[in-house]
Amino acid sequence: MNIKNVIFDLGAVMFDWNPEKITEKFTDNVELQKRIQTELYYHQDWIDFDCAVITEKEAINRASERLEISLMETEKLFAQTKKSLILMPETFELLKKVKNKEIKAYCLSNISPELFKYLFDRYNLFNLFDGIVTSGVENVAKPDKRIFEILFERYELNPQQCLFIDDSEANTATASMLGVNSITFKGTESCYNKIEQYL
Repeated sequence: MNIKNVIFDLGAVMFDWNPEKITEKFTDNVELQKRIQTELYYHQDWIDFDCAVITEKEAINRASERLEISLMETEKLFAQTKKSLILMPETFELLKKVKNKEIKAYCLSNISPELFKYLFDRYNLFNLFDGIVTSGVENVAKPDKRIFEILFERYELNPQQCLFIDDSEANTATASMLGVNSITFKGTESCYNKIEQYL
């Protein structure tokens, strides 16, 4: 198998992303925890926020109304969400290993411009990517095949020479349908071992 390109997701692959943990830290109210998860992180507004259809300010205003919590509290929740995105050292090491093997690395992520800027300003790793495609710039999100096609066309990638790593089965299913070698990321030792077998 001739893998020439590895495509990394960001949330829950390169950076910790755990809505349950975020909500538990934010409030002891179990009912509110569930509502934040379903009515913020798994709501259409979050997808629209990822795709820059709405701004962070609009997302905060809408979430405040829907969750019936104050704007100040909602702003705190969004700030806490950003702070929860902590680099996963094992995946960072994997990215460096990919580059050391002279395999190209790409980023394909559903992420808003605001969250991407937050990560870009804090972590010195984005220079390791040979190309970056995000939903916040392209206004389309995984698992829509169009965002994959943008990546392939822009960087002239052969899907069959790519390995795609993403935590969402829906996203890896689209990639597989397009002929990409795909791994649904679990963050386990066996998962990292499986990735290494491709390199």
